Amino acid sequence: MDPTRSAELYHAGRERMVDAVRDLSPDDLDRQVPACPQWSVHSLVSHLTGVAADFVVGNVVGAPRPPWTAVQVEIRRNLPISDVLDEWETIGPQLEKLIVDGTTSHPLVCNPYVDAAVHEADLHGAIGSGRPPIELWLATLDWMLDEPGPLTVITPDGTYSAGTEGPSAVARTSSYELFRAVFGRRSTAQILDWEWDGHATTWSAHLAMLPQTSVPLND
Repeated sequence: MDPTRSAELYHAGRERMVDAVRDLSPDDLDRQVPACPQWSVHSLVSHLTGVAADFVVGNVVGAPRPPWTAVQVEIRRNLPISDVLDEWETIGPQLEKLIVDGTTSHPLVCNPYVDAAVHEADLHGAIGSGRPPIELWLATLDWMLDEPGPLTVITPDGTYSAGTEGPSAVARTSSYELFRAVFGRRSTAQILDWEWDGHATTWSAHLAMLPQTSVPLND
């Protein structure tokens, strides 16, 4: 993706989430995020802020694995949400400039809108803040599913290939459901409800590129 477009997508998502969270009550900030059950809303925002901070200083060893994200959450655990958001609003533009300037080639750093898109949808599942705009999840799908694979997923917005190995199959669903499923945010039962031509049982358990939820999520 063009670096300027990547930065624009990230910037817009960052602003939407800051606006959605800044005036939440303590109870809402403490609310569990269904897609990330180990995190509260406060933890989720701490992670997003920590990602930006780590990317700007080049701390990408271990990214994006749980031990790396756990540090981001822990060091901000006791901070007021206003402090966490102020940090994000300070460091976020630095990350956006880093992307546009082209001084890094690390794929996660160059495309932070991907992680932000996933968590914007997670946030919606927790507080009803609204799904990310379609342009964001389509850009994320284009980035994630950019190689040929044995599974073809047909959506009203485009046709995608997924999987690196496995039986050939065809599925039909919406682009949003595919976006959520790729990141483990849809259960096997939910994926089985798609329209399938072959091997639904296999792919419902192997489509996700992150650990898959065991309970249905609706966001």
